[in-house]
Amino acid sequence: MKRLRNKKKLLSGIAVCTVLVGSASAYAMTGHAFDSKQVGRQKDHSVLTPVNQLVTPAGKQLEFGGNPISAAIRPDGKTAVVLNGRTDYGGNGLNIINLKTGKLIGTDFALKLSHMWGLVYSKDGSKLYATGSEGTEGKLVVMSVGEDGIPKIQNTFSLPKAAAGDNANINPLDLAVGPEGKLLIALNRDNSLGVVDPDTGKLTAKVSVGNAPSSVLVNGHTAYVTNQGGRAAKPGDTTVDSSGTPVVVNPKTGATSTGTVSVVDLNTNKVIKTIKVGVQPERMTQSGSYIFVTNTNSDSISVINSKNNKVEQTIPIKPYPKAPQGSAPNAVKMLGKNKLLVSLGRDNAIAVYDWKGTKKQPQLKGLLPTAWFPVDLAIDSKHNRLLVANGDGVGSLGPERPLTIQGKTVTGHTSYAQKGSVSLIPYPSLKDLVKGTAEVYADNDWFGLKDLNAKPRENKKQQAMPERIGEPSVIKHVFYIIKENRTYDQVLGDLGKGNGEPALTQFGKEVTPNTHKLANTFPLLDNFYTSGIQSASGHQWVMQGTNTDYEDKETDSGNVRSYPGGAGDAMAYAPTGHLWDSAIKQNLSVENFGEDTTGFKGSAPFGTWSDWYNDSLILSGQKDGKLHVPVGNYSAETDIPSLGPITYKPYPTFDMNIPDQYRYEIFKQQFEKHVKNKDLPQLNTMWVTDDHTSGSSSGSPTPQAMVADNDLAVGKIVSLISHSPYWKNSVIFVTEDDAQNGVDHVDGHREPVQVISPWVKRGAIDSHYWTVINMVRSIEQILGLPPMNQNDAAAQPMNEIFTNKPDFTPYDVVQNQIPLDTMNGEKKTSAEEKPAVKQLVKQWADWSNKNEYLFSGKTASPDEVNANMLNHAVWYATKGYNQPYPGDQKVLTPEETADQPASKAPSPADND
Repeated sequence: MKRLRNKKKLLSGIAVCTVLVGSASAYAMTGHAFDSKQVGRQKDHSVLTPVNQLVTPAGKQLEFGGNPISAAIRPDGKTAVVLNGRTDYGGNGLNIINLKTGKLIGTDFALKLSHMWGLVYSKDGSKLYATGSEGTEGKLVVMSVGEDGIPKIQNTFSLPKAAAGDNANINPLDLAVGPEGKLLIALNRDNSLGVVDPDTGKLTAKVSVGNAPSSVLVNGHTAYVTNQGGRAAKPGDTTVDSSGTPVVVNPKTGATSTGTVSVVDLNTNKVIKTIKVGVQPERMTQSGSYIFVTNTNSDSISVINSKNNKVEQTIPIKPYPKAPQGSAPNAVKMLGKNKLLVSLGRDNAIAVYDWKGTKKQPQLKGLLPTAWFPVDLAIDSKHNRLLVANGDGVGSLGPERPLTIQGKTVTGHTSYAQKGSVSLIPYPSLKDLVKGTAEVYADNDWFGLKDLNAKPRENKKQQAMPERIGEPSVIKHVFYIIKENRTYDQVLGDLGKGNGEPALTQFGKEVTPNTHKLANTFPLLDNFYTSGIQSASGHQWVMQGTNTDYEDKETDSGNVRSYPGGAGDAMAYAPTGHLWDSAIKQNLSVENFGEDTTGFKGSAPFGTWSDWYNDSLILSGQKDGKLHVPVGNYSAETDIPSLGPITYKPYPTFDMNIPDQYRYEIFKQQFEKHVKNKDLPQLNTMWVTDDHTSGSSSGSPTPQAMVADNDLAVGKIVSLISHSPYWKNSVIFVTEDDAQNGVDHVDGHREPVQVISPWVKRGAIDSHYWTVINMVRSIEQILGLPPMNQNDAAAQPMNEIFTNKPDFTPYDVVQNQIPLDTMNGEKKTSAEEKPAVKQLVKQWADWSNKNEYLFSGKTASPDEVNANMLNHAVWYATKGYNQPYPGDQKVLTPEETADQPASKAPSPADND
């Protein structure tokens, strides 16, 4: 009964639902629990995601490959189109819907672009326009539309280069049709509104607006443009670069802190007013004289009166009472005169408000569940329903990769096999809203929320995992180690216990003896998922417990503005901050080793991998000699203001030319100082990167050697800590930032992780569903940190793997079983000496060498290289050039791999 009352209390904050809260709560009592479920489709057709959310979308679902970004209904109401953001995540352009039958009549209508974003019909519906990019050029695609609603490409126009930014691509996003048929395009990287003649593709005018414009709305002869990067910087502002533009940021977190709407007179093509709204404004809608603007990073809607161009109302988005930030409202529509519909990207829901003008704050009538990450809305008035484009849809349930080894067929999943969807939802009744609200609560586990504001109990006995935030823990020091890119099966498939598939193992016990020993010694977590797809999203989830709407669309859709591989773009940082921000706010000590750093600069010659490896041997005492670079000559850099002061500068950033043995030696020096001075920080974050590998690049170690290097470094770190005085009150969390560079028989997000401490259950096999958000939540609970946002607030701490009966036995590192300096091309098997195979080896080495700039040096960027290509290179290097990659019928050349259709190779392309 207590749990039922708690649910009633939560739902009572929703005005209309109070009438039927009993039935809603009764529904929730039979709702979904994650328990030991595996990511993917469940027996009841719901889908469990790798971000601690279940999706049970309302209405009818249409699924297709890719990540939809925009939806548009043809003016005659007969058909609709949904545009995929990019071609390499399993989709290819437009998906066409017959609105009468509610069925897809066309999928993957190719626009011959790598990235796509904006979508709009002409006023008579005879034309369809789309924006996107191919290579370094922004594009406008003009299509004619037949009576059956099927489009035909008439022209593809190249747009001019950007005036701002470090890349020439002007990055066109949303567009609208102007009063004279001209197209108005948000030229995102150029910080301008473009006026384009659709017949010639000529840019007839360009109006400078705010930073990073993203959406356009036309009202008569006036255009409203949302500037996602906010206003231009003024003297005294704290700024951080975003693709060549200095954007105004919070001086501590580095997240953008302003948002504006530019009002453009289309008669003169001049900005007549700049309106201050919430942070990172996106899509808009109009009802009468009012314009509604979604502010994704402020969780609010700004209501602008177009008669005076003033904000007359700000609507806070709170899906449940006292909800922290994190809903990410990103699209809005008005149904009738007073039903305001807002898509909540991070909540997988549509919020329905009763809006009765700006004199009165609207009431939340209820919520409707969608699929994963809704990004756009359209009103199908002819059939009385809503169209919701769901960017992540049902997740990585796309094409499976069958593999047959020694007569055994195994199915492998990759995180890039994305399946988006469209929800066709009938106009909601009161009953629908009550039922839908309960479903959204259950799907987000909001019913499981405890009172986060409850005061810690006095004289509470210390526990390993406190029951309430602020109650004491016997654990005083947390080490948070971030690795790169491996699935569970790739590493632990051969463990011999737990849910592993040996046939998919590429870096087994011989390569990763420490990972295997740690998995056998401490809890084995065989149902744990990383939430990101690649580093740009993975590091955000790992350190923020969430991912911003901007970043999700940046890496999963048509925005080619930047590639924030953890850091590098202020617009990717959540307004709720990073884990270290939360710790600093609570007056805890923090030290960072490499995580979210973006450069490693010094005056001495950088040298080769062998130079840095030789330095590690000298530092460890295994070799005499002089360092090629004195420790401290090279210094790590970051663009996040709060991270700089707590970062240990001699520790390297991501660079595959620096072995993890060097990283370990630098950490060891600093750790031993803390032991001597008795001043170890309470939170220690660390990036140990080399399991990423450099493929088969000449002058680099083999993938096996690089993964072995990473394994040995982590083993040494654990051994060092466990043999120190701090072992008795420490915990070490080890996670991948993502698992994109491999396949797994359960899901492409499943990863090998460790939780290491005297205070965990040794030898246990735990198959509870966990994600990296639970790991973040566990760190918060131990250190007494309040949750940062809605995602980590709803996540459960990993309490069941902890114990209050410690085992202080230290961990002894296992030495590597393969030489760490085994270089690519040095040792060839007899099979590789055969002419045909020899040519394959050379071709893959040439491809890796061509992309070496993404692995090391000033341009090194985690995961920016084409993942499908790297996955093939590493597979052949580890399995042999006679073993086809999972899903392929034969061993492929780099050229053949690059030409694979998206449905066969759902993986990321090189960023522009």
